[in-house]
Amino acid sequence: MKRRPNGLIVGVLTLSVLLLVLLVMTARPHTNTPLDPDNPSPHGAQAVARVLEQHGVAVDRAGNLDELRRGNTGDETTVLLTDEFLIPHDERQDFLASARTAGTLVVVDPSDSLRESLFDQEADESENGPVYAASAGDGKKIVALNDPTLLTNASVDDGDNARQALTSLGERRRMVWISTWNGATGEQTGLDWPAWKTPLTWAIGLSVLFLVVLRGRRFGLLALETMPVTVKAVESTRALASLYRRSSARDSAASALRDGTASRVGAGLGLSQGRRSPDLVADALRARGGTTTEGDDGAKTPNVPHDLAERLTGPPPENDKALVELARELDRLEKEILR
Repeated sequence: MKRRPNGLIVGVLTLSVLLLVLLVMTARPHTNTPLDPDNPSPHGAQAVARVLEQHGVAVDRAGNLDELRRGNTGDETTVLLTDEFLIPHDERQDFLASARTAGTLVVVDPSDSLRESLFDQEADESENGPVYAASAGDGKKIVALNDPTLLTNASVDDGDNARQALTSLGERRRMVWISTWNGATGEQTGLDWPAWKTPLTWAIGLSVLFLVVLRGRRFGLLALETMPVTVKAVESTRALASLYRRSSARDSAASALRDGTASRVGAGLGLSQGRRSPDLVADALRARGGTTTEGDDGAKTPNVPHDLAERLTGPPPENDKALVELARELDRLEKEILR
């Protein structure tokens, strides 16, 4: 009878699959782009981005003008540009026009030309330190982060870097982070897996492997079980004949008929089990019955042993009609011999 799968095993396998799906869905992508919020390397800015999120700042990304315009909601938004040279020259004016509508515009290490266009007067880095901020009117602010290391994972813990970075970026409830533009830079390198997910993944994998090995073991020979229904011999014969007919396996069907006849006739002749093949039974029949003879009028004298021997060792039937004729002759001659 068919066994039902063990409920515990099914439950463990189902739970393992669900946990693996959860791990993949919660794994965050990371890049190798400098100052990118998803870059965990020393020159990335993932640490600052995560701290901003923990303080209630929604960090979104923008990589073109359309995304910038959708993400920029005005006074509640901070726009951060990590590298001014990401913006093509023909898009720079449109970018600045859109970015200036944000509550705060932050540019990392701006060039002298960009600094002059952003501020009324050129900022002196030596006097203003790593951060230079100026009011743009209507409560808006423009900030220049003169030192890019303020945002990097490697230096965010140094001195007062963290406070200055969060002060510059965390004043608004929403932030649009621009570290790529129109697909420039930002190569996808993998998934950012928290430390606790690695041992959990190994534990799930080993558990599944253990269950597979456990269920795949065999203790000794297979146990034979009685079929719940009785199949009549005639039904099995007809089913087998139907399979032979569909595959045009007349040679296999003829061999099966000859093997069955030889086995029964051999037993009637007193041959041992190992000597009941069609060839050996045919030799025994020829030795017993001699050859077929013809009379003066040309008629053949019936010689059942000889005729049966010829039927047992003849060539495969050429068509279905010859196969049916062989089956009839074997049945008739077998009855004659065992009568």
